[in-house]
Amino acid sequence: MTATDTHAAARAYARIRYRLLFLNLAAALAFLAAFQWSGASRQLAAWWADRAASEPLRLLGFLAVFGTAYALVMLPLDFYGSFRLEHRFGLSRMTLKAWGIRQVKALGVSAVLGAVVLEALYALLRHVPASWPLWAAMAWVGFSVVMARVFPTVLLPIFYKTVPLQDEELARRLLALCRRIGLTALGVFRFNLGAETRKANAALAGLGKTRRVLLADTLIEEFPPEEIEGVLAHELAHHRYHHITKLLVITAVGSWLAFWLTDLVGQRWMSPLGLRGLDDIAGLPVLLLWLSVLGLVSLPLQNGLSRVFEWEADHFAVAMTDPRAYAAALRRLGSLNLADPSPPRWIVRLFYDHPPIMERVQAAEKIGDSH
Repeated sequence: MTATDTHAAARAYARIRYRLLFLNLAAALAFLAAFQWSGASRQLAAWWADRAASEPLRLLGFLAVFGTAYALVMLPLDFYGSFRLEHRFGLSRMTLKAWGIRQVKALGVSAVLGAVVLEALYALLRHVPASWPLWAAMAWVGFSVVMARVFPTVLLPIFYKTVPLQDEELARRLLALCRRIGLTALGVFRFNLGAETRKANAALAGLGKTRRVLLADTLIEEFPPEEIEGVLAHELAHHRYHHITKLLVITAVGSWLAFWLTDLVGQRWMSPLGLRGLDDIAGLPVLLLWLSVLGLVSLPLQNGLSRVFEWEADHFAVAMTDPRAYAAALRRLGSLNLADPSPPRWIVRLFYDHPPIMERVQAAEKIGDSH
């Protein structure tokens, strides 16, 4: 496939992904609204109130039915977006059976984590109603830190087999880069992304003693060592510039503000919906709807900040490695992942947490040409 063909395919793929994004958003919000205003939520909460003695058990039962209904409503869009569309553009290598197994795993993990988060939230609503926004914000940050620590050792192996990288020379090269930047890593690990897709990726995952370099097998097979080094340098920059810590601080402030607004505005939807208070599980759909709207409103700000961090990481990568190799790696990633070469500016401002790939390539090439 020529570069022109790849760009045409990337634009076509991106246009469909954008439409699918809006369809997913509309479907999710419509489901939450319908479940609340149809009376289904009140009926389900009342049904579980007659069959479970404690509030945590009632909430767990409610979530089982509510979550299953949501998954079934979203299944057609999920199937098209993550299976049919990916196969149509030659990005996916999964069989239908493999896709189904992955979806079941994802649903199971989401169900467990979602139940933990919502049980904690409703416990705070019941036991500290006056100060729950502050406690909820602190708990959310703590949960984020725990998830970052356990991701490479607990969550990632559920979906991908990870093994120590056998290429000792490449491993030494990447660990030397970590040390040069002043970061320590447990080791370099390979994960089998290629069984699912042709896309490539790398990460510095975990915190503290769980921090490790993760390389997709597709990255190792398709990219030369100097390009892999550039990709990793970008990921290391996020740790070097404390982007994760900064995001946690912003998350703490932002989540407290969101919960405070929820406590303030939530008083207005209780009586019209027949709710006794925010701790009434019958109001979960409207609570999630409200939080989703807040998330959408704040999304451009979040993504704008993320793009600033990504530019900083790019500048660091070209300073620490070969700029031309890094530009080549970005170009190769864009081609493999069918990244939109020229996305609409309003789409970038609203939904892109990274700068457009070709802008990043051109910036790296400009620095490389000046050396």
